[in-house]
Amino acid sequence: MSQWGFYYNQQRCVSCKTCTVACKSWNDDLRGDVNINVSLSWLSTSQYTLPSSWEINSDGTQNYTLTAKYHMKEFWRRVTKTEYGTIPPNVDLLSTSIACNHCTNPACIPVCPMQIIYKEPTYGVVLVDNTNCISCGKCQDACPWGAPQFYDPNFRSYTQSDPARPKMTKCTLCIDRISTGLKPACVAGCLNRALDAGPIDSLKAQYPNWAPFTMIVNFPSDSVPALGINTGPNIIFNPRALTVGGQGTIQNDTN
Repeated sequence: MSQWGFYYNQQRCVSCKTCTVACKSWNDDLRGDVNINVSLSWLSTSQYTLPSSWEINSDGTQNYTLTAKYHMKEFWRRVTKTEYGTIPPNVDLLSTSIACNHCTNPACIPVCPMQIIYKEPTYGVVLVDNTNCISCGKCQDACPWGAPQFYDPNFRSYTQSDPARPKMTKCTLCIDRISTGLKPACVAGCLNRALDAGPIDSLKAQYPNWAPFTMIVNFPSDSVPALGINTGPNIIFNPRALTVGGQGTIQNDTN
């Protein structure tokens, strides 16, 4: 196995979220609600009370099918912005783009009661066969980075018999792309080339000034005390130093 991972150049990221959009676009057919009757799902609730004009049927009702097509709810790749300072010019903005880190020792695997999460043998990608997912959320709770995703944040409220019950989905490192020689969608879409992906040893050689995740501001620890493990995330960085000090205010880009 050649363990793949990500490289993230924090100095080049401008928080444009193109990586998030590219991920959603390429993986749209893998979202959790794609195979359910959308009239049963959270799309028909108050989540979309102000649809765009092109999402309205001729009779004035909302076209939920069209809404679903353009609104993938899971955020496999997320961009977090941390704002520092309050009075210009003594302000700064620190961005972090993160997806699943395809850990060497994933916390999500041992906690899954259905044993449907696994590391595939070629690229070391952490995958899930969610056919038998019971939506317990233990995988999401165990992951330090919240990589396991559910299309409705209230996924635990659904009964097992509900056809709209969300099942876990997650970043696949675009294994369908990398297996054909392409980069993951988030990497290919990054306007400033702040992202890269490949065998983690090759990335370290390609970017000799890389830094481990432990040197990144606001990046969670890989320690999972409940399991007594360190997950070993396969991601390296080129960090950016802050121009101002003080406590930052985190803004999560989930829209």
